[in-house]
Amino acid sequence: MCYYHKANMNNPSNFRIGIVGAGFIARDHALSLSLLPSVSELIFFDAQPERAAQLAQEFGGSTASSGNELANNCDIVWICTPPFARRDAIAAATCAGKPIFCEKPLALNAEELDFVRQNLQTSDAPFFMGQSSRYLAASQKIKALADDGAIGKLTEIWSSRLGWLDSKVAPPWRLEDERGGGVVIELGIHEIDFVNWIGGAWQSLYARAASQIVAPGKFQEAASVLGTLENGATARLDLSWASPRYLWQRGVEGTSGSLFFDDSDVRHVQLHRPDKEVEIFTVENWQDEATGENISLREQAKDVLETLKNGDAPPVSLRDGEAALQVALAMQESAQSNKIVPLEKLS
Repeated sequence: MCYYHKANMNNPSNFRIGIVGAGFIARDHALSLSLLPSVSELIFFDAQPERAAQLAQEFGGSTASSGNELANNCDIVWICTPPFARRDAIAAATCAGKPIFCEKPLALNAEELDFVRQNLQTSDAPFFMGQSSRYLAASQKIKALADDGAIGKLTEIWSSRLGWLDSKVAPPWRLEDERGGGVVIELGIHEIDFVNWIGGAWQSLYARAASQIVAPGKFQEAASVLGTLENGATARLDLSWASPRYLWQRGVEGTSGSLFFDDSDVRHVQLHRPDKEVEIFTVENWQDEATGENISLREQAKDVLETLKNGDAPPVSLRDGEAALQVALAMQESAQSNKIVPLEKLS
């Protein structure tokens, strides 16, 4: 069994980051990590070595010839592969006793989730779940206002997230449920986690889904769900990768008001209350105009590395990843069975 100790790191303020994967999300992470003062080196590994070499050249990093070599020469393994390609990276990291940051989703099905759990049991190194949407400034503001009681007791949390996935340019894995997870696991995980983060655990849900436009029969492109939370509130999600009209809106309803966010006005959160003027809160943009980086990825990376340095509990944990996946899998089950699906509490 491999065990992690803070002493494993040469300098906890001078992190060597081992990035597994070299696609577009890996590049986004590499950009933010390369600009952090606490990061001294980026090491890349990808199943296609030329892709890893390209990122290494762009960000002044180096490459590893295997996942094991990368894990043995970094302080934290940063997994940015497509969902279907994470087993080897997780196994290499846990064998080396290294902390793991893993992009969402945690897994694609119950069998893969068991694999993750079993591997993580072989190491006491921290596991950090990637959920960058929590670090969007608007999300942070909504969470703070809801927690402060600005809208009273929560009654409903909802999200509508629609967009178009062009099958002509999308990588093949994104168009196959078995490798990408479909709209629920790939995209909906963000909104499921938002509900969990704001409102707590789900009690039951009912979902309907469609597969008619993007890759009929292979890719679940749209889904709608209505759920009940354990605190008595309801959750409502509408997801689609088959809509030519882009839309991303979120709302949190309460007994004395409601909060509203629209991605077309990303710098503002609205607070609506009966018989009062709408209160508008200005927040930070999602993108740094000077660097082009996604600020939510930057803030997430800073939080992960600061937590690792201090030995604190992960800000977004394995349990958070499990909870979001549990809801996503229940949505798929309900859509297939046309029945309400209860959700078990995580132990």
